[in-house]
Amino acid sequence: MNLIATVTDTDLERLDHFLTSECVPEAAMDVSTLEGFLTALVIGPEVVLPSQWLSWVWDLENGRDEVEFESHEQAQEMIGLIMGLMNRIATTFHSDPNAFEPVFYRSAAWGAAEWCEGFLLATVQFNAQAWAGLWAQDGASKIGQPEHGGLITPFLRLGDEAGFEITRKAGDAERWVDAIVPALVSIHGYWLQRRSHGRSMPRATSTVRRETPKAGRNDPCPCGSGLKFKKCCGQAKTLH
Repeated sequence: MNLIATVTDTDLERLDHFLTSECVPEAAMDVSTLEGFLTALVIGPEVVLPSQWLSWVWDLENGRDEVEFESHEQAQEMIGLIMGLMNRIATTFHSDPNAFEPVFYRSAAWGAAEWCEGFLLATVQFNAQAWAGLWAQDGASKIGQPEHGGLITPFLRLGDEAGFEITRKAGDAERWVDAIVPALVSIHGYWLQRRSHGRSMPRATSTVRRETPKAGRNDPCPCGSGLKFKKCCGQAKTLH
């Protein structure tokens, strides 16, 4: 299937509704946090498999709590939407990084602070040493002196509690919101050049279109693990 993502903003609203429902732990991400998280995974130093990061979507504090899907169909649909969002991000950065438009640009319901929180979470939980090396090389540790800040500064000034307090007092949130996409483009370029030989851009697996028949329990899991759905995200422990 073509890797061009089919997930629409309406799809994301449905996903956001699910992520705030009783099926999901209270510490689950919303769509804005999720997109920031996935963006860091997509443009980062190495590929991270869905089987490694999906639990953090349901529990951004510890990555341990499990979602309780009401049915196999719901599990496939929601995981398919998450993977579709990842596809959309990956497709944009592969074709035209400057065209990337975070969800908080399109709806006031999705915040830039939450987006940056998700981005930072991915850089801490996955390939943290590589990310720390980039921040150190870029001189990004001087959060209190933004004129000397680097690529990480927009994310710290919006998605980190201490950084957000500095931003609140300075009243310059708009400045850092505007700096997010340029920083992402630079970060993407940095890792693209340094990614080890033979590694492809981290892309999600093909999105399952809603108009196609739903996959059965013996079909491949939409998270892209390569396992059958019943052996992966469709295990009984994740369903009512």
